[in-house]
Parts: sequence; C-alpha cells; structure tokens
Amino acid sequence: MARPPLFPDQSAAGIAVDPRTLERVIPESKRSDGTVRKQLKIRPGFTPQEDVSRFRGSRQQAMDATALPKGHILGWVAPSAATPPKGKTATPPPNKNAKKRANARAKKNAEKAAIIKDNWEDEED
Repeated sequence: MARPPLFPDQSAAGIAVDPRTLERVIPESKRSDGTVRKQLKIRPGFTPQEDVSRFRGSRQQAMDATALPKGHILGWVAPSAATPPKGKTATPPPNKNAKKRANARAKKNAEKAAIIKDNWEDEED
C-alpha cells in the first residue's frame, strides 16, 4: 500500500483531505514558539469564504476566454516586427521633401566616408 503524501493538496483556506479517514481537515501545524496546533475537522458540505469562487455568468466567462492580454492595444504592431529585414531596402520616401532629406543624408554619409578614407591614407604615407 502506498504511503500518504507528506504535504497533501490544500485549498486556499488550508483544508486538506486526511488520507487515512478521507475527511476534510485543517492539518496540525507548528507555531513560531514551537507549540503545535491541533488538527481541526471540517463539517461535510462546509465551504469557507476563501474557497468560494467569484460568480461569473456565461457571457462573462466567454468574455474572459476571448480577452486580450492586459495592456494590449488593438492594431498595434511591435517595432521589431515593423522593421524590414536587413537584406531588403526600405520603401521609397512618400513626398518631395522626404526625398530631398534622404538624398542629403546619403550625400553627407558619403562625404564622411570620403573624409575618413582620406585621413587613413594620409597616415600611411
């Protein structure tokens, strides 16, 4: 015959089933000063307030099942998912001023690269 579990499953109120008698009990426990609390029997059919679940109607249960995670915003896409992969180019700028800014940025980056290259060549000579 198998031995009863050392720590039987307990409800939120601390009620467990005694494996020997199959009665619901609050098991004995030890106080901080070393004394032992007696095991308490629980009447059949009694449910303490801590174990009573909140009433949820069928519509509320359906809403809970389909609820979005807390803080979720409809239509929002994470920035990591919105960025294109490294191998692909970005979409073309949508208007005239954006095109000008993109060309100016590219020209400025090219000038920086040329200056850095020139400086490296000067040090080797």
